[in-house]
Amino acid sequence: MESPSAERNKDPIWSVLESTVLPSLIADGDSSPLNVLEVAAGCGVHSTYFVQKMAENNIAVQWYPTDPDEPSLISLQERVKEYAASDKAQISNPLKLTLDEEGIMESGTKDALANQTINLMMCMNMIHISPWSATLGLFELASQRLHSGGILMTYGPYKVNGTAAPSNLQFDDNLRARNTDWGVRDLERVQAVAEDKHLKLSKTIQMPANNLCLIFIR
Repeated sequence: MESPSAERNKDPIWSVLESTVLPSLIADGDSSPLNVLEVAAGCGVHSTYFVQKMAENNIAVQWYPTDPDEPSLISLQERVKEYAASDKAQISNPLKLTLDEEGIMESGTKDALANQTINLMMCMNMIHISPWSATLGLFELASQRLHSGGILMTYGPYKVNGTAAPSNLQFDDNLRARNTDWGVRDLERVQAVAEDKHLKLSKTIQMPANNLCLIFIR
């Protein structure tokens, strides 16, 4: 399985990770690996690319890719098999993870992650193409699993003050026509959910193609 959009945006997202996110998570003299939980990993383009970049930068990481979709999980598994793990940068076997407003729905995935302290959660291009309950669950999960000072980073299109670029408004109409539970979300509404779960919106970063990276800190 391929994802042209993930191939296009992987470098801009890595730039944010490298310049803004990772420096705040890596303490001087601390060689312990970062635990990264990727929600809605899709076919795995981001998973393997970001772990490879961390390996190239001598950053220790244990990456946990997840997705609710079976074909995506199969693709994820194939990409993980092909990834040449280094001693410091490793990817775990993909996990099935579906979100409702209470967090993870699958008991097996809950158990697999139960003892993991998560430093960073990443969620790219999910919030607009899933039910609102999944967004509620994402922030509930972040409040449950992120280490104090940990980061949730989301990426995708948003409305700001009720409006957006014309292309994103057209995209919103298209999404809602396909599924009434989908749609480009209001940034302010997402921020309110985060604050309710004690996560602070630290940075809003403009990205190519009228997307935003949002950096939330627990």
